[in-house]
Amino acid sequence: MAAAPAQSPARATVLPGRPAVTVAGRQEWPQGTFAAALPEAERASLLAAGTPVRFEDDQIMLVQGDTGDFAYVLTGGLVKVVVAAESGAETTLAIRSRGDLVGEFSLLDDKPRTATVRAAGEVTALRVGGAAFLAIIGGSRTAQAAVTRYVMGKLRETTERRAAERVWDARERLAQVLYELGQDRAEPGPDGMVRIPLTQADLGDLAGVAVSTAERILKDLRRQGVVSTRYREITIKDMAHLRSIRFSG
Repeated sequence: MAAAPAQSPARATVLPGRPAVTVAGRQEWPQGTFAAALPEAERASLLAAGTPVRFEDDQIMLVQGDTGDFAYVLTGGLVKVVVAAESGAETTLAIRSRGDLVGEFSLLDDKPRTATVRAAGEVTALRVGGAAFLAIIGGSRTAQAAVTRYVMGKLRETTERRAAERVWDARERLAQVLYELGQDRAEPGPDGMVRIPLTQADLGDLAGVAVSTAERILKDLRRQGVVSTRYREITIKDMAHLRSIRFSG
């Protein structure tokens, strides 16, 4: 992969005091996330080892190609995982949310970071140093198994998405991405609607379709009252309709 243009991670706002994060059972964290998968004792140790930080919208948290000596446990908001070509063009690979871990690959294989992580809206997280992370995980076989399953889950997600690009049409893939974002990555507002701070280009990248195709499909979904869009935000109004047209049940 070509080297990405030089970037610098944003200076995070360090929040005062210890992290305001519960260390209670798995039910406190979204299902399928790293925090939910950890045994209670190791989860408590990991959270206690982290420094609470906050990022504003579009701030860079991790930089592709950098040496990795820390990871983040996300405690609020959404982040985009992107890769950049030598030309500077970026492709959005994945979205991570509360309970997820980002930056762990470099800690596990001692190689440069494979992607850039950028805040999509305001994000809060715990910054955990590499030595502390490896000590906590290395001290428990159950925690090691949780890390392995979590990393394999990310690889499986990538494989399934690539396979879908060869089997399902653009409308079904885009509906699947929207449904998964609404179901697993974002929380409804007071009005019951799910607002996702992503661009139509981000959505196209995630679904593996051209921006023009994503715009056309979203136009149709707007006309049907399924979604609404504005600058860097997509609002889901009808999850049931998305569920009916996505490619997997």
